[in-house]
Amino acid sequence: MSIERHKKLERTGEKIFNGASRLIGAVAVSTIVVAPILYSEKEPIAMPYFPGIIQEEWRPRNIDQTDLPPIYDPVTRLTRDTGMDMQPCFDYDVCGTDIMHPFLMPPDKNGIREVCYLSGDTFAVAGPFLKNLPPGVDKYRAQAILCSDELPSEGKPIVFDRAAGVGGKGTAAEILGGWNMLINDGVSLPDGSIIVSYQHTVEVENPKKHLWYTDRSSLAVSWNRGDNFYLTGPDWENDHDNSDPYQMWSMQLDGDYVYIVSVKTGRQRGPMMLFRSRWDQILNKNAYEYWNGNDWGEKSDAKPILEGHFGEPSLRKLSDGTWVLSYADYTGYPKIVTRTIMNPDQGPEGEWSEPKVHLTAKDFPNLYGGGIHPYSTKDNLVLMISTWQTKGSAERIQDRELVRYDVSHLVTTV
Repeated sequence: MSIERHKKLERTGEKIFNGASRLIGAVAVSTIVVAPILYSEKEPIAMPYFPGIIQEEWRPRNIDQTDLPPIYDPVTRLTRDTGMDMQPCFDYDVCGTDIMHPFLMPPDKNGIREVCYLSGDTFAVAGPFLKNLPPGVDKYRAQAILCSDELPSEGKPIVFDRAAGVGGKGTAAEILGGWNMLINDGVSLPDGSIIVSYQHTVEVENPKKHLWYTDRSSLAVSWNRGDNFYLTGPDWENDHDNSDPYQMWSMQLDGDYVYIVSVKTGRQRGPMMLFRSRWDQILNKNAYEYWNGNDWGEKSDAKPILEGHFGEPSLRKLSDGTWVLSYADYTGYPKIVTRTIMNPDQGPEGEWSEPKVHLTAKDFPNLYGGGIHPYSTKDNLVLMISTWQTKGSAERIQDRELVRYDVSHLVTTV
């Protein structure tokens, strides 16, 4: 189904995506259409946020967190953007968040193209699982969006101008409405819509350590700059072994096509795939083409563009035409790396360079992320870096208490 068909159906209130689409966001308070066949019974309907909590009577800065570990000392060129002492915490209750994926928004009425950051698990405190807090005051949200029109610079934290679902200052909304939707990336389209990709996580018996499991990846669309989203699909189903390589996406519009790289969920070893769709057919799964090593064709003939041990990928075409790919590389010591296309005349199906290491876990422990800021250039590449911290003396780090999430930006070069 085309984008135009979806827009028409939205305006008329008809069912879309085979009768299964929902409007969710801060101002949505009811289900439009729900199809249990497509969406998990655990998935909550959109509802008012934080029932029973009066925001004006709760400021997270009043909680005593002196027993938290100190913030990591920043390495050269690394600038922290989130935390209890930062602007997004005071203005939007985004204090601890585990990741930020930046993507370019459609032009506003003044022609300005801001950059919005898709945040994962987000809290009004330093991080998850803090003890001795009244119920609900951590204001957990599974996703949020913050936006800014500035290019991040070395030594200056990002100032965010707005949050999705908020008319001014206030608690940034949970934009997809469910704890089990891990947001990956976003892309704006020529008709002014926004598409975000997400993974739908599921609980399994006897899970492998350090992995999360999904039953599918999927898409959602917004027509009002991210304040509300429709869960439209289509879906890319995972298998029982959690090994489908089309679960964690990054998307880039180039000409008439949206190009997508994807890997397995859970930051596993495996292939990185490349596929694409015309932008006006992105909600039609049958319109997708897959790279087979020589040409675009059927999914059954697709071949990996890379093999490795990947975290979330980030694919961006810079203003000078350079294609850049970044990800956390867990082969050996964890590190944030980038690759570029060797031949500048080729698109993302061309040959990728060897990885360039920008930051390692020796510099910045427990690092991940690496999303590319779309205002980046070859000589001023901005990467969004995440880290987490624990406390406790358990021998295994996964048995310690997870207490802090921080996101920083790194200024470097390709």
